[in-house]
Amino acid sequence: MPISVLKFGGTSLSESYKREAAVLNVKRELERKHQVIAVVSAMGRMGDPYATDTLLSLTDSRDLPSHQKSLLLSCGELISAAVFSAALHYEGVNSEILTGKQAGIKTRQTYNADISSVNIQVLLEALKYTDVIIVPGFQGEDDKGRTSTLGRGGSDTSACAIAASINAAVCRLYTDVAGIMSGDPRIVDHAAVVNRLSYDEAFHIAHQGAKIIHPKAVEWARKGRIPVWTGDLSGEGGTWIGSSEDSTDSIHSVTAVENLVQISVQAQDCDSIFRLLAEEGISIDLISIQPIEVKFTIQQEDYADLKMILNNQQIYFKSREHVSKIALIGSSIAGRPGVASSIVTLLTKNQISIWQTADSHLTFWILLDSDKSALAQQLLHQFFIKNELVTIQE
Repeated sequence: MPISVLKFGGTSLSESYKREAAVLNVKRELERKHQVIAVVSAMGRMGDPYATDTLLSLTDSRDLPSHQKSLLLSCGELISAAVFSAALHYEGVNSEILTGKQAGIKTRQTYNADISSVNIQVLLEALKYTDVIIVPGFQGEDDKGRTSTLGRGGSDTSACAIAASINAAVCRLYTDVAGIMSGDPRIVDHAAVVNRLSYDEAFHIAHQGAKIIHPKAVEWARKGRIPVWTGDLSGEGGTWIGSSEDSTDSIHSVTAVENLVQISVQAQDCDSIFRLLAEEGISIDLISIQPIEVKFTIQQEDYADLKMILNNQQIYFKSREHVSKIALIGSSIAGRPGVASSIVTLLTKNQISIWQTADSHLTFWILLDSDKSALAQQLLHQFFIKNELVTIQE
């Protein structure tokens, strides 16, 4: 029988009426003669009793070895799995719970781990005697047999890794929003759900600040060529992610990464700087290499460590704090003449200074002051996306 992998986010299971809606989505797949693997997140968010952040707040995590921290954080998904199984059984749907370890999810590390493989034999065996398997997301097993956790967005990654490994017919990611949006609806007017995206487009949107799906989940889906749908519990609308031929040739989304610092160093120092930052685990982005000067960005939270490292090495640098990286994403970026010119004209006309740009075949990045971020997103969405959405709807 075909297999559908369904992932239910924490807010999708936090209240009884939402769990009832989740059960209906499982039953819908069963009616289609699909077997179901349901991946669940910890219920709720910070402050809710079983949410991951709440569990983390119970102790000073610096006092715990990483494998014990993972054990603590994995408890929320276990509770969620048991509660959801009870909801399924109440509706007459038999289900079996397999922990991440029992489900054969292997990871390379213990904390903030990456999935290395999924041994699907246990899952296939369990599907011989039950129609629904519930797997707590976000967790797996490290090379020493200890419980490991995957970090933010881990349940998305669990679901897509299982779907890719077991060659599922579809992977559906249920959240509390209607799908991947063309912009942040809290910031831009007329933000709309993007109906279809390629794997590459979805990866860029996820990597550039959107929180609807994790980039690692998209990578697993692309690896297995698994169609992915994401949307709310109604099961209607939503966003389909798949091969590039299924996507429309347009600019789909404007996103933002906030709380950045731009660093400028002399080109002759960049090799040693990059090595030092890599050794300290400081991630750099938006790298611009010129004959005399090299510019890049870091997270604001890493700035104090960077200053200490470079000052200790007596390396001169300049910095610009409180900057944001805006990304305009879509398959037609590379093939559309005048994109860069239009962006520069639009922003400068509205007194928005541009400190750095970069582009690829899918994305155009603009670095600007954070106090202009919201305005820039509004202008770019209006100019490049809203007009196309209106045309498509007409």
